[in-house]
Amino acid sequence: MKAKYYKSMPFNIAAAASVCCAALFAASPAQAIEDPSKGLSVLASHAPGGGYDAYARLYARHVAKHVPGLTAVTVRNMPGAAGVVMANYMAAQGPTDGSTIALGPGSMATAPLFKPKSARYDAREFVWVGSINSDVSVAVARSDSGVRTIDDIFSKELIVGGAGASDNSVVYANILNNMMGAKLKLVTGYNGSSANVLALERGEVQGIAGWNWSSVTSMRPTWIAEGRIHVLAQMSLERHADLPNVPTIVELAKEDEQREVLKLIFTQSLIGRVLFAPPKLSAKATETHRKAFDAVIADKEFLAEADKLRLEVNGPIGGARVQDIVNGLYKASPERIQKAAQALGES
Repeated sequence: MKAKYYKSMPFNIAAAASVCCAALFAASPAQAIEDPSKGLSVLASHAPGGGYDAYARLYARHVAKHVPGLTAVTVRNMPGAAGVVMANYMAAQGPTDGSTIALGPGSMATAPLFKPKSARYDAREFVWVGSINSDVSVAVARSDSGVRTIDDIFSKELIVGGAGASDNSVVYANILNNMMGAKLKLVTGYNGSSANVLALERGEVQGIAGWNWSSVTSMRPTWIAEGRIHVLAQMSLERHADLPNVPTIVELAKEDEQREVLKLIFTQSLIGRVLFAPPKLSAKATETHRKAFDAVIADKEFLAEADKLRLEVNGPIGGARVQDIVNGLYKASPERIQKAAQALGES
Protein backbone atom coordinates (compact mmCIF):
# COMPACT_ATOMS: atom_id res chain seq x y z
CA MET A 1 0.00 0.00 0.00
CA LYS A 2 1.34 3.44 -0.94
CA ALA A 3 1.98 5.75 1.99
CA LYS A 4 -0.18 8.84 2.36
CA TYR A 5 1.41 12.27 2.28
CA TYR A 6 -0.53 15.01 4.03
CA LYS A 7 -0.13 18.74 3.43
CA SER A 8 -0.55 20.06 6.93
CA MET A 9 -1.51 23.64 7.74
CA PRO A 10 1.43 25.63 9.15
CA PHE A 11 1.73 26.41 12.83
CA ASN A 12 1.14 30.03 13.79
CA ILE A 13 4.18 30.82 15.90
CA ALA A 14 3.81 33.66 18.40
CA ALA A 15 5.74 34.66 21.48
CA ALA A 16 4.96 31.44 23.30
CA ALA A 17 5.83 29.33 20.29
CA SER A 18 7.55 26.43 21.97
CA VAL A 19 4.85 26.05 24.61
CA CYS A 20 2.03 26.21 22.08
CA CYS A 21 3.69 23.74 19.77
CA ALA A 22 4.34 21.36 22.65
CA ALA A 23 0.65 21.39 23.47
CA LEU A 24 -0.33 20.78 19.86
CA PHE A 25 1.98 17.82 19.55
CA ALA A 26 1.00 16.39 22.91
CA ALA A 27 -2.61 16.40 21.79
CA SER A 28 -1.92 14.42 18.64
CA PRO A 29 -1.99 10.61 18.57
CA ALA A 30 1.15 8.80 19.66
CA GLN A 31 3.47 8.07 16.78
CA ALA A 32 6.57 5.95 16.80
CA ILE A 33 9.06 5.02 14.10
CA GLU A 34 9.28 1.71 15.97
CA ASP A 35 5.59 1.41 15.04
CA PRO A 36 5.68 3.03 11.57
CA SER A 37 1.99 2.33 10.93
CA LYS A 38 1.20 5.28 13.19
CA GLY A 39 2.97 7.74 10.90
CA LEU A 40 5.80 10.27 10.81
CA SER A 41 5.84 14.06 11.22
CA VAL A 42 8.41 16.15 9.36
CA LEU A 43 8.82 19.69 10.68
CA ALA A 44 9.92 22.52 8.38
CA SER A 45 11.83 25.47 9.83
CA HIS A 46 10.33 28.10 7.55
CA ALA A 47 6.90 29.18 6.31
CA PRO A 48 5.22 27.58 3.28
CA GLY A 49 6.42 28.74 -0.10
CA GLY A 50 10.14 28.91 0.60
CA GLY A 51 13.04 26.57 -0.02
CA TYR A 52 13.12 24.78 3.33
CA ASP A 53 9.41 24.04 3.08
CA ALA A 54 9.92 22.66 -0.44
CA TYR A 55 12.76 20.38 0.65
CA ALA A 56 10.80 19.10 3.66
CA ARG A 57 7.80 18.24 1.50
CA LEU A 58 9.97 16.62 -1.15
CA TYR A 59 11.62 14.41 1.47
CA ALA A 60 8.25 13.59 3.03
CA ARG A 61 6.87 12.38 -0.29
CA HIS A 62 9.66 9.82 -0.68
CA VAL A 63 10.80 8.67 2.75
CA ALA A 64 7.95 6.23 3.37
CA LYS A 65 9.18 3.97 0.57
CA HIS A 66 12.28 3.33 2.62
CA VAL A 67 10.69 2.71 6.04
CA PRO A 68 8.78 -0.58 5.95
CA GLY A 69 5.28 -0.20 7.34
CA LEU A 70 5.23 3.60 7.28
CA THR A 71 1.77 4.54 6.08
CA ALA A 72 1.49 8.32 6.47
CA VAL A 73 3.86 11.29 6.53
CA THR A 74 2.73 14.77 7.58
CA VAL A 75 4.65 18.01 7.10
CA ARG A 76 4.20 20.77 9.67
CA ASN A 77 5.68 24.26 9.41
CA MET A 78 7.26 25.66 12.57
CA PRO A 79 8.82 28.96 11.46
CA GLY A 80 10.72 31.32 13.72
CA ALA A 81 14.28 32.64 14.10
CA ALA A 82 15.58 30.67 11.09
CA GLY A 83 14.99 27.28 12.68
CA VAL A 84 15.88 28.16 16.28
CA VAL A 85 12.24 28.04 17.44
CA MET A 86 11.92 24.57 15.91
CA ALA A 87 15.27 23.42 17.33
CA ASN A 88 14.33 24.66 20.81
CA TYR A 89 11.12 22.66 20.58
CA MET A 90 12.90 19.54 19.37
CA ALA A 91 15.45 19.80 22.20
CA ALA A 92 12.94 20.38 24.99
CA GLN A 93 9.74 18.64 23.92
CA GLY A 94 10.41 16.73 20.70
CA PRO A 95 9.15 13.13 20.80
CA THR A 96 12.02 10.75 21.48
CA ASP A 97 10.32 7.76 19.88
CA GLY A 98 11.42 8.62 16.35
CA SER A 99 8.00 9.85 15.28
CA THR A 100 9.16 13.37 14.48
CA ILE A 101 12.13 14.66 12.53
CA ALA A 102 12.86 18.21 11.42
CA LEU A 103 14.45 19.94 8.45
CA GLY A 104 16.12 23.32 8.69
CA PRO A 105 19.29 25.32 7.99
CA GLY A 106 22.77 24.39 9.10
CA SER A 107 22.86 27.60 11.14
CA MET A 108 20.85 25.76 13.80
CA ALA A 109 24.08 23.95 14.65
CA THR A 110 26.03 27.16 15.29
CA ALA A 111 23.23 29.21 16.88
CA PRO A 112 23.95 27.95 20.45
CA LEU A 113 27.58 29.03 20.05
CA PHE A 114 26.84 32.52 18.79
CA LYS A 115 23.38 33.17 20.29
CA PRO A 116 23.10 31.11 23.48
CA LYS A 117 20.32 33.27 24.93
CA SER A 118 17.88 32.39 22.15
CA ALA A 119 19.20 28.95 21.12
CA ARG A 120 18.59 26.96 24.29
CA TYR A 121 20.10 23.63 23.28
CA ASP A 122 23.36 21.83 22.64
CA ALA A 123 23.44 20.91 18.95
CA ARG A 124 25.74 17.98 19.68
CA GLU A 125 22.88 16.26 21.49
CA PHE A 126 20.59 16.11 18.47
CA VAL A 127 20.54 12.96 16.35
CA TRP A 128 21.57 14.24 12.94
CA VAL A 129 19.88 12.26 10.17
CA GLY A 130 21.59 13.75 7.12
CA SER A 131 21.96 16.84 4.96
CA ILE A 132 20.25 16.91 1.57
CA ASN A 133 22.19 19.84 0.21
CA SER A 134 25.42 21.66 0.95
CA ASP A 135 24.04 25.15 0.57
CA VAL A 136 25.78 28.12 -0.92
CA SER A 137 24.16 31.44 -0.14
CA VAL A 138 24.77 34.43 -2.37
CA ALA A 139 24.67 38.19 -1.94
CA VAL A 140 22.69 39.72 -4.78
CA ALA A 141 21.74 43.20 -5.97
CA ARG A 142 19.09 44.41 -8.37
CA SER A 143 20.57 45.42 -11.71
CA ASP A 144 19.13 48.93 -11.30
CA SER A 145 20.75 49.44 -7.87
CA GLY A 146 24.06 50.76 -9.18
CA VAL A 147 25.88 47.86 -7.51
CA ARG A 148 27.43 45.38 -9.91
CA THR A 149 30.31 43.76 -8.00
CA ILE A 150 31.21 43.00 -4.41
CA ASP A 151 33.66 45.92 -4.42
CA ASP A 152 30.78 48.35 -4.91
CA ILE A 153 29.19 47.60 -1.53
CA PHE A 154 32.23 49.06 0.23
CA SER A 155 31.73 52.45 -1.40
CA LYS A 156 27.97 52.61 -2.13
CA GLU A 157 24.97 52.06 0.13
CA LEU A 158 22.79 49.08 -0.78
CA ILE A 159 19.41 48.56 0.88
CA VAL A 160 19.00 44.85 1.62
CA GLY A 161 16.02 42.93 2.93
CA GLY A 162 16.08 40.58 5.89
CA ALA A 163 13.80 38.13 7.63
CA GLY A 164 14.28 37.08 11.28
CA ALA A 165 17.37 37.90 13.30
CA SER A 166 18.82 34.42 12.75
CA ASP A 167 18.04 34.24 9.03
CA ASN A 168 20.95 34.20 6.58
CA SER A 169 19.63 37.39 4.97
CA VAL A 170 20.25 39.22 8.27
CA VAL A 171 23.23 37.26 9.58
CA TYR A 172 25.28 37.62 6.41
CA ALA A 173 24.46 41.32 6.08
CA ASN A 174 25.80 41.82 9.60
CA ILE A 175 28.99 39.93 8.74
CA LEU A 176 29.59 42.03 5.63
CA ASN A 177 29.03 45.24 7.61
CA ASN A 178 30.69 44.41 10.93
CA MET A 179 33.61 42.33 9.73
CA MET A 180 34.24 43.44 6.17
CA GLY A 181 33.22 47.13 6.26
CA ALA A 182 30.35 47.02 3.76
CA LYS A 183 27.72 49.76 3.52
CA LEU A 184 24.56 47.67 3.64
CA LYS A 185 21.37 49.24 5.01
CA LEU A 186 19.38 46.34 6.44
CA VAL A 187 15.58 46.38 6.44
CA THR A 188 14.26 43.49 8.54
CA GLY A 189 10.91 41.95 9.38
CA TYR A 190 10.06 40.06 6.20
CA ASN A 191 8.32 36.77 6.95
CA GLY A 192 10.73 34.25 5.44
CA SER A 193 12.56 34.02 2.15
CA SER A 194 9.45 34.24 -0.06
CA ALA A 195 8.42 37.61 1.42
CA ASN A 196 12.00 38.86 1.22
CA VAL A 197 12.29 37.89 -2.44
CA LEU A 198 8.94 39.53 -3.18
CA ALA A 199 10.24 42.75 -1.58
CA LEU A 200 13.27 42.55 -3.87
CA GLU A 201 11.04 41.97 -6.88
CA ARG A 202 8.85 44.98 -6.01
CA GLY A 203 11.84 47.24 -5.47
CA GLU A 204 11.19 47.74 -1.75
CA VAL A 205 14.81 46.68 -1.24
CA GLN A 206 17.76 46.62 -3.62
CA GLY A 207 19.36 43.34 -2.62
CA ILE A 208 19.63 40.35 -0.32
CA ALA A 209 22.88 39.55 1.49
CA GLY A 210 22.12 35.87 2.08
CA TRP A 211 19.88 34.04 -0.40
CA ASN A 212 20.45 30.32 -0.86
CA TRP A 213 21.59 29.63 -4.41
CA SER A 214 19.32 26.58 -4.54
CA SER A 215 16.41 28.91 -3.71
CA VAL A 216 17.48 31.41 -6.36
CA THR A 217 17.36 28.70 -9.01
CA SER A 218 14.03 27.28 -7.79
CA MET A 219 12.15 30.46 -6.81
CA ARG A 220 13.33 32.83 -9.57
CA PRO A 221 15.12 30.62 -12.12
CA THR A 222 15.13 33.22 -14.93
CA TRP A 223 16.43 36.23 -13.06
CA ILE A 224 20.12 35.63 -13.77
CA ALA A 225 19.63 35.04 -17.50
CA GLU A 226 17.31 38.05 -17.72
CA GLY A 227 19.91 40.23 -16.03
CA ARG A 228 17.54 41.30 -13.25
CA ILE A 229 20.10 40.72 -10.48
CA HIS A 230 23.86 40.61 -10.10
CA VAL A 231 25.46 37.92 -7.92
CA LEU A 232 28.07 39.75 -5.85
CA ALA A 233 29.63 37.09 -3.64
CA GLN A 234 29.18 33.54 -2.42
CA MET A 235 28.64 33.25 1.32
CA SER A 236 30.36 29.90 1.58
CA LEU A 237 33.66 28.11 2.03
CA GLU A 238 34.04 27.17 -1.62
CA ARG A 239 32.74 28.36 -4.98
CA HIS A 240 29.67 26.65 -6.37
CA ALA A 241 30.10 24.93 -9.73
CA ASP A 242 27.41 27.21 -11.21
CA LEU A 243 29.31 30.34 -10.13
CA PRO A 244 32.99 29.79 -10.96
CA ASN A 245 33.74 33.51 -11.35
CA VAL A 246 32.05 34.80 -8.22
CA PRO A 247 34.32 35.11 -5.15
CA THR A 248 33.50 33.59 -1.77
CA ILE A 249 33.46 35.65 1.39
CA VAL A 250 36.40 33.60 2.68
CA GLU A 251 38.44 34.76 -0.32
CA LEU A 252 37.67 38.35 0.67
CA ALA A 253 39.28 37.95 4.12
CA LYS A 254 41.96 40.52 4.82
CA GLU A 255 44.11 38.43 7.18
CA ASP A 256 44.47 34.89 8.51
CA GLU A 257 42.52 35.21 11.76
CA GLN A 258 39.62 36.85 9.94
CA ARG A 259 39.70 33.96 7.49
CA GLU A 260 39.54 31.40 10.33
CA VAL A 261 36.58 33.18 11.94
CA LEU A 262 34.77 33.16 8.61
CA LYS A 263 35.45 29.45 8.23
CA LEU A 264 33.89 28.83 11.66
CA ILE A 265 30.79 30.77 10.67
CA PHE A 266 30.40 29.30 7.22
CA THR A 267 31.03 25.64 8.02
CA GLN A 268 27.26 25.57 8.50
CA SER A 269 26.90 25.84 4.72
CA LEU A 270 28.20 22.27 4.40
CA ILE A 271 25.01 21.04 6.11
CA GLY A 272 22.66 23.51 4.49
CA ARG A 273 19.37 21.57 4.36
CA VAL A 274 19.73 19.24 7.29
CA LEU A 275 17.42 16.71 8.92
CA PHE A 276 17.65 15.88 12.61
CA ALA A 277 15.76 14.18 15.44
CA PRO A 278 15.50 15.04 19.15
CA PRO A 279 18.16 14.00 21.68
CA LYS A 280 17.95 10.61 23.38
CA LEU A 281 16.59 8.82 20.33
CA SER A 282 16.88 5.06 20.57
CA ALA A 283 19.61 3.32 18.61
CA LYS A 284 16.94 1.52 16.58
CA ALA A 285 15.15 4.74 15.59
CA THR A 286 18.47 6.43 14.79
CA GLU A 287 19.47 3.60 12.49
CA THR A 288 16.04 3.59 10.82
CA HIS A 289 16.13 7.31 10.04
CA ARG A 290 19.73 7.35 8.84
CA LYS A 291 19.24 4.32 6.60
CA ALA A 292 16.06 5.87 5.21
CA PHE A 293 17.90 9.12 4.48
CA ASP A 294 20.70 7.31 2.63
CA ALA A 295 18.11 5.43 0.58
CA VAL A 296 16.10 8.55 -0.26
CA ILE A 297 19.22 10.41 -1.44
CA ALA A 298 19.98 7.53 -3.82
CA ASP A 299 16.34 7.17 -4.94
CA LYS A 300 16.03 7.93 -8.68
CA GLU A 301 12.42 9.09 -8.26
CA PHE A 302 13.45 11.50 -5.49
CA LEU A 303 16.30 12.88 -7.60
CA ALA A 304 14.06 13.22 -10.65
CA GLU A 305 11.45 15.17 -8.71
CA ALA A 306 14.12 17.36 -7.13
CA ASP A 307 15.43 18.16 -10.61
CA LYS A 308 11.92 18.90 -11.86
CA LEU A 309 11.32 21.27 -8.94
CA ARG A 310 14.76 22.85 -9.39
CA LEU A 311 15.71 21.78 -5.86
CA GLU A 312 19.44 21.23 -5.78
CA VAL A 313 20.90 18.04 -4.28
CA ASN A 314 24.52 19.11 -4.00
CA GLY A 315 26.95 17.15 -1.84
CA PRO A 316 24.51 15.34 0.46
CA ILE A 317 26.03 14.14 3.73
CA GLY A 318 25.02 11.16 5.88
CA GLY A 319 23.99 11.51 9.50
CA ALA A 320 27.18 10.22 11.12
CA ARG A 321 29.31 12.68 9.12
CA VAL A 322 26.97 15.57 9.98
CA GLN A 323 27.34 14.60 13.64
CA ASP A 324 31.14 14.83 13.29
CA ILE A 325 30.91 18.27 11.65
CA VAL A 326 28.66 19.59 14.41
CA ASN A 327 30.92 18.17 17.13
CA GLY A 328 33.90 19.83 15.46
CA LEU A 329 32.25 23.26 15.59
CA TYR A 330 32.12 23.06 19.37
CA LYS A 331 35.89 22.58 19.55
CA ALA A 332 36.56 26.17 18.45
CA SER A 333 38.29 28.37 21.02
CA PRO A 334 36.15 30.75 23.12
CA GLU A 335 38.10 33.67 21.63
CA ARG A 336 37.27 32.67 18.06
CA ILE A 337 33.64 32.04 18.94
CA GLN A 338 33.50 35.52 20.52
CA LYS A 339 34.91 37.10 17.35
CA ALA A 340 32.35 35.25 15.25
CA ALA A 341 29.55 36.42 17.55
CA GLN A 342 30.77 40.01 17.24
CA ALA A 343 30.76 39.71 13.46
CA LEU A 344 27.18 38.51 13.66
CA GLY A 345 26.23 41.49 15.80
CA GLU A 346 25.56 39.34 18.85
CA SER A 347 27.90 40.98 21.33
